[in-house]
Amino acid sequence: VSTRNQPLFLSSTEATGSSLKRLPDSAVELTLHVPAAATSAAYDKVLSEVAKKVSIPGFRKGAKIPPQVLENAWSKNGGKRGLKTMAINELVGELIETALKEEHELEPIGQPSLVTSAEQLADTFTPGEELDLTVKCDVWPEIQFKQVEGQDKPYSGLKGSYKRKPFNQERFDAAMRDLLERYVKLEQYDDASHALTTGDACKVNMVGYMATADGEKGEPLPNAASGDDVEVVLGEGRYMEGLVEGLEGGKVGETVTVKVRFPDAL
Repeated sequence: VSTRNQPLFLSSTEATGSSLKRLPDSAVELTLHVPAAATSAAYDKVLSEVAKKVSIPGFRKGAKIPPQVLENAWSKNGGKRGLKTMAINELVGELIETALKEEHELEPIGQPSLVTSAEQLADTFTPGEELDLTVKCDVWPEIQFKQVEGQDKPYSGLKGSYKRKPFNQERFDAAMRDLLERYVKLEQYDDASHALTTGDACKVNMVGYMATADGEKGEPLPNAASGDDVEVVLGEGRYMEGLVEGLEGGKVGETVTVKVRFPDAL
Protein backbone atom coordinates (compact mmCIF):
# COMPACT_ATOMS: atom_id res chain seq x y z
CA VAL A 1 0.00 0.00 0.00
CA SER A 2 1.42 3.36 -0.95
CA THR A 3 0.26 6.80 0.13
CA ARG A 4 0.99 10.22 -1.26
CA ASN A 5 0.71 13.45 0.72
CA GLN A 6 -1.48 16.01 -1.00
CA PRO A 7 -0.49 19.69 -0.75
CA LEU A 8 -2.68 21.56 1.72
CA PHE A 9 -3.01 24.63 -0.49
CA LEU A 10 -2.54 25.21 -4.17
CA SER A 11 0.84 26.73 -4.90
CA SER A 12 1.01 30.32 -6.07
CA THR A 13 1.65 29.13 -9.63
CA GLU A 14 -1.63 27.20 -9.56
CA ALA A 15 -3.51 30.35 -8.56
CA THR A 16 -5.10 32.40 -11.33
CA GLY A 17 -2.33 34.94 -11.04
CA SER A 18 -1.15 37.99 -9.18
CA SER A 19 -0.47 41.62 -9.96
CA LEU A 20 2.36 43.74 -8.63
CA LYS A 21 2.51 47.46 -8.04
CA ARG A 22 5.77 49.24 -7.27
CA LEU A 23 5.71 51.67 -4.34
CA PRO A 24 8.27 54.26 -3.17
CA ASP A 25 11.15 53.33 -0.88
CA SER A 26 11.72 49.81 -2.25
CA ALA A 27 8.24 48.57 -1.36
CA VAL A 28 5.66 46.69 -3.44
CA GLU A 29 1.95 45.97 -3.28
CA LEU A 30 1.00 42.45 -4.36
CA THR A 31 -2.54 41.30 -5.10
CA LEU A 32 -2.94 37.54 -5.26
CA HIS A 33 -6.07 35.85 -6.58
CA VAL A 34 -6.67 32.78 -4.42
CA PRO A 35 -8.85 30.05 -6.01
CA ALA A 36 -11.79 28.46 -4.23
CA ALA A 37 -9.97 25.15 -3.65
CA ALA A 38 -7.23 26.90 -1.67
CA THR A 39 -9.61 28.88 0.56
CA SER A 40 -11.52 25.69 1.33
CA ALA A 41 -8.30 23.80 2.15
CA ALA A 42 -7.09 26.60 4.43
CA TYR A 43 -10.32 26.61 6.41
CA ASP A 44 -10.29 22.81 6.67
CA LYS A 45 -6.77 22.95 8.06
CA VAL A 46 -7.76 25.48 10.71
CA LEU A 47 -10.73 23.31 11.73
CA SER A 48 -8.44 20.28 11.98
CA GLU A 49 -5.97 22.15 14.23
CA VAL A 50 -8.74 23.54 16.44
CA ALA A 51 -10.22 20.05 16.83
CA LYS A 52 -6.97 18.99 18.51
CA LYS A 53 -7.17 21.82 21.06
CA VAL A 54 -10.79 21.90 22.20
CA SER A 55 -12.65 19.46 24.42
CA ILE A 56 -16.22 18.85 23.28
CA PRO A 57 -18.49 16.40 25.09
CA GLY A 58 -19.17 13.40 22.90
CA PHE A 59 -16.03 13.86 20.77
CA ARG A 60 -12.47 12.82 21.46
CA LYS A 61 -9.64 15.26 20.70
CA GLY A 62 -8.56 15.10 17.07
CA ALA A 63 -11.75 13.37 15.96
CA LYS A 64 -13.70 14.49 12.90
CA ILE A 65 -16.02 17.15 14.32
CA PRO A 66 -18.68 18.92 12.24
CA PRO A 67 -17.68 22.52 11.38
CA GLN A 68 -20.72 24.05 13.08
CA VAL A 69 -19.88 22.28 16.34
CA LEU A 70 -16.28 23.56 16.21
CA GLU A 71 -17.44 27.08 15.34
CA ASN A 72 -19.70 27.11 18.40
CA ALA A 73 -16.96 25.66 20.62
CA TRP A 74 -14.60 28.41 19.43
CA SER A 75 -17.05 31.19 20.41
CA LYS A 76 -14.77 32.60 23.14
CA ASN A 77 -12.08 33.12 20.48
CA GLY A 78 -14.34 34.76 17.92
CA GLY A 79 -16.36 31.79 16.70
CA LYS A 80 -16.62 31.35 12.94
CA ARG A 81 -15.21 34.84 12.30
CA GLY A 82 -12.14 33.97 14.37
CA LEU A 83 -11.65 30.72 12.47
CA LYS A 84 -11.96 32.51 9.13
CA THR A 85 -9.37 35.05 10.31
CA MET A 86 -6.99 32.18 11.10
CA ALA A 87 -7.60 30.68 7.64
CA ILE A 88 -6.79 33.99 5.93
CA ASN A 89 -3.53 34.26 7.88
CA GLU A 90 -2.71 30.67 6.82
CA LEU A 91 -3.19 31.66 3.17
CA VAL A 92 -0.95 34.70 3.56
CA GLY A 93 1.81 32.63 5.13
CA GLU A 94 1.49 29.87 2.53
CA LEU A 95 1.14 31.78 -0.73
CA ILE A 96 2.32 35.40 -0.59
CA GLU A 97 6.06 34.93 -0.13
CA THR A 98 6.12 32.18 -2.77
CA ALA A 99 4.35 34.46 -5.25
CA LEU A 100 6.85 37.24 -4.64
CA LYS A 101 9.82 34.95 -5.17
CA GLU A 102 8.63 32.67 -7.97
CA GLU A 103 6.34 34.89 -10.03
CA HIS A 104 8.05 38.24 -9.60
CA GLU A 105 11.59 37.17 -8.61
CA LEU A 106 11.61 39.49 -5.61
CA GLU A 107 13.15 38.82 -2.22
CA PRO A 108 10.92 40.17 0.57
CA ILE A 109 12.44 41.96 3.54
CA GLY A 110 10.50 41.29 6.70
CA GLN A 111 6.95 40.01 6.94
CA PRO A 112 4.39 41.03 4.29
CA SER A 113 1.37 42.81 5.83
CA LEU A 114 -2.21 42.76 4.58
CA VAL A 115 -3.55 46.09 3.28
CA THR A 116 -6.96 45.09 4.68
CA SER A 117 -6.61 43.24 7.98
CA ALA A 118 -7.51 39.57 8.21
CA GLU A 119 -10.21 40.45 10.74
CA GLN A 120 -11.89 42.78 8.25
CA LEU A 121 -11.55 40.31 5.37
CA ALA A 122 -13.16 37.63 7.53
CA ASP A 123 -16.44 39.56 7.48
CA THR A 124 -16.93 38.83 3.76
CA PHE A 125 -14.71 35.75 3.33
CA THR A 126 -16.50 32.48 2.52
CA PRO A 127 -14.43 29.26 2.53
CA GLY A 128 -14.77 27.54 -0.82
CA GLU A 129 -15.06 30.82 -2.72
CA GLU A 130 -12.34 32.83 -4.47
CA LEU A 131 -10.50 35.50 -2.50
CA ASP A 132 -8.21 38.41 -3.39
CA LEU A 133 -5.39 39.13 -0.94
CA THR A 134 -3.44 42.38 -1.17
CA VAL A 135 -0.27 42.86 0.85
CA LYS A 136 2.49 45.43 1.16
CA CYS A 137 6.07 44.37 1.59
CA ASP A 138 9.57 45.82 1.52
CA VAL A 139 11.92 44.26 -1.05
CA TRP A 140 15.58 44.64 -1.87
CA PRO A 141 16.12 47.71 -4.05
CA GLU A 142 17.17 47.41 -7.68
CA ILE A 143 20.55 48.99 -8.27
CA GLN A 144 21.33 50.29 -11.74
CA PHE A 145 24.88 51.35 -12.49
CA LYS A 146 25.66 54.06 -14.98
CA GLN A 147 27.08 52.50 -18.10
CA VAL A 148 30.55 53.73 -19.01
CA GLU A 149 31.70 53.34 -22.59
CA GLY A 150 34.55 50.88 -22.92
CA GLN A 151 34.14 49.59 -19.36
CA ASP A 152 32.60 46.14 -18.85
CA LYS A 153 32.09 46.61 -15.13
CA PRO A 154 30.64 50.06 -14.46
CA TYR A 155 31.10 49.64 -10.73
CA SER A 156 34.87 49.19 -11.04
CA GLY A 157 36.87 52.05 -9.63
CA LEU A 158 34.16 53.29 -7.29
CA LYS A 159 35.48 54.90 -4.13
CA GLY A 160 33.87 55.11 -0.73
CA SER A 161 34.69 56.50 2.66
CA TYR A 162 33.97 55.41 6.20
CA LYS A 163 34.55 56.77 9.65
CA ARG A 164 35.96 54.51 12.33
CA LYS A 165 34.98 55.07 15.93
CA PRO A 166 37.86 55.66 18.37
CA PHE A 167 39.30 52.49 19.85
CA ASN A 168 37.87 51.78 23.30
CA GLN A 169 40.36 49.76 25.34
CA GLU A 170 37.92 49.27 28.22
CA ARG A 171 35.23 47.73 26.01
CA PHE A 172 37.84 45.59 24.23
CA ASP A 173 39.13 44.21 27.54
CA ALA A 174 35.59 43.50 28.72
CA ALA A 175 34.82 41.62 25.50
CA MET A 176 38.00 39.56 25.83
CA ARG A 177 37.15 38.67 29.43
CA ASP A 178 33.69 37.61 28.34
CA LEU A 179 35.14 35.34 25.64
CA LEU A 180 37.65 33.83 28.07
CA GLU A 181 34.95 33.05 30.61
CA ARG A 182 32.56 31.70 27.98
CA TYR A 183 35.03 29.19 26.53
CA VAL A 184 37.10 28.41 29.62
CA LYS A 185 37.97 24.76 30.31
CA LEU A 186 38.08 23.60 33.91
CA GLU A 187 41.00 21.48 35.13
CA GLN A 188 40.94 19.68 38.46
CA TYR A 189 43.61 20.43 41.06
CA ASP A 190 45.70 17.41 41.98
CA ASP A 191 46.46 18.89 45.41
CA ALA A 192 43.37 18.34 47.62
CA SER A 193 44.74 20.88 50.11
CA HIS A 194 44.59 23.70 47.56
CA ALA A 195 42.91 26.80 49.03
CA LEU A 196 40.31 28.46 46.81
CA THR A 197 41.30 31.74 45.24
CA THR A 198 39.88 34.19 42.69
CA GLY A 199 39.29 32.48 39.34
CA ASP A 200 38.79 29.02 40.82
CA ALA A 201 35.56 27.06 40.39
CA CYS A 202 34.14 24.75 43.01
CA LYS A 203 31.03 22.70 43.75
CA VAL A 204 29.35 23.24 47.08
CA ASN A 205 26.38 21.94 49.05
CA MET A 206 24.56 24.97 50.41
CA VAL A 207 21.88 25.38 53.08
CA GLY A 208 20.56 28.91 53.56
CA TYR A 209 19.34 30.51 56.77
CA MET A 210 18.05 33.95 57.63
CA ALA A 211 20.34 35.81 60.01
CA THR A 212 18.96 36.98 63.32
CA ALA A 213 19.26 40.55 64.56
CA ASP A 214 22.52 39.67 66.35
CA GLY A 215 23.97 37.94 63.27
CA GLU A 216 23.35 34.35 64.36
CA LYS A 217 21.72 31.53 62.33
CA GLY A 218 17.94 31.90 62.23
CA GLU A 219 15.06 30.35 60.31
CA PRO A 220 15.82 28.27 57.16
CA LEU A 221 15.42 30.07 53.85
CA PRO A 222 13.30 28.67 50.98
CA ASN A 223 14.81 25.89 48.88
CA ALA A 224 15.77 28.44 46.22
CA ALA A 225 18.58 29.56 48.54
CA SER A 226 19.91 26.01 49.03
CA GLY A 227 21.18 23.20 46.82
CA ASP A 228 23.67 20.37 46.29
CA ASP A 229 26.53 20.35 43.78
CA VAL A 230 26.08 24.06 43.06
CA GLU A 231 28.93 25.33 40.88
CA VAL A 232 30.41 28.59 42.11
CA VAL A 233 33.08 30.47 40.15
CA LEU A 234 35.03 32.81 42.36
CA GLY A 235 34.88 36.17 40.61
CA GLU A 236 33.82 39.71 41.32
CA GLY A 237 30.19 40.71 40.77
CA ARG A 238 28.85 37.24 40.05
CA TYR A 239 26.84 36.48 43.18
CA MET A 240 25.36 38.05 46.26
CA GLU A 241 27.74 40.23 48.23
CA GLY A 242 29.85 38.12 50.60
CA LEU A 243 29.51 34.68 48.94
CA VAL A 244 32.79 34.68 47.01
CA GLU A 245 34.67 36.37 49.86
CA GLY A 246 33.39 33.74 52.28
CA LEU A 247 34.54 30.85 50.09
CA GLU A 248 38.03 32.17 49.38
CA GLY A 249 40.60 30.14 51.25
CA GLY A 250 38.26 27.16 51.61
CA LYS A 251 39.45 23.61 50.95
CA VAL A 252 37.86 20.34 49.84
CA GLY A 253 35.68 18.80 52.55
CA GLU A 254 35.56 21.89 54.76
CA THR A 255 32.34 23.38 56.14
CA VAL A 256 32.29 27.14 56.28
CA THR A 257 29.72 29.71 57.36
CA VAL A 258 29.30 32.48 54.83
CA LYS A 259 27.36 35.68 55.50
CA VAL A 260 25.81 37.21 52.44
CA ARG A 261 23.66 40.27 51.81
CA PHE A 262 20.64 40.00 49.55
CA PRO A 263 20.05 42.87 47.09
CA ASP A 264 17.60 45.48 48.37
CA ALA A 265 15.19 44.49 45.58
CA LEU A 266 14.80 41.05 47.19
